[in-house]
Amino acid sequence: MTDEVFDAQFRRLHAPEPPAPLVSRTLAAYRAQRRRDAFRIRGLAVAGMIGMTAMAMLVVREGEATGNPADMVERGAGPVLPAVDLKVAVVSPTGEVARFAPGEAYTAGTTLRFRVSSSAPTALTLRRDEIVIWNGAVGAGEADLPVGYTLEAGEAAAVFSLDGGAETLRFPVRAVRP
Repeated sequence: MTDEVFDAQFRRLHAPEPPAPLVSRTLAAYRAQRRRDAFRIRGLAVAGMIGMTAMAMLVVREGEATGNPADMVERGAGPVLPAVDLKVAVVSPTGEVARFAPGEAYTAGTTLRFRVSSSAPTALTLRRDEIVIWNGAVGAGEADLPVGYTLEAGEAAAVFSLDGGAETLRFPVRAVRP
């Protein structure tokens, strides 16, 4: 028997209508089963989420602390050091004034003069190869330091530094030309 033949015979039968109490009991049983299934599905979803969370906690662990806490520096709690800028002028033995050129070798008798600008009053230290040349305080704004450094014949290359601002400023001076 083919599907078309079966469908035609089934249409001719006119299936009887089920009794009303049977329909209501079937509908109630269907709804109760759906509620049980819904609770089961929600329970499985919650159990799955808990399981995934537990697995994630096993896989993702807190990293080891790095460094010694005693050696760590607290940032932002102390006083803020001002921004300091340094300009160096070169006064030749003949009295000519020029801006300092880092790669140039200067002749004996040349004097280095220093001008600083600071965003706030601060104490500064000027050094040549870690030997203090000048130590004092400057106010906010621009000021000439009351010291100059005269290069002498045979003097080796040196590094001048200015400490006291937010960062140490360094500039190298080549050996003195004969």
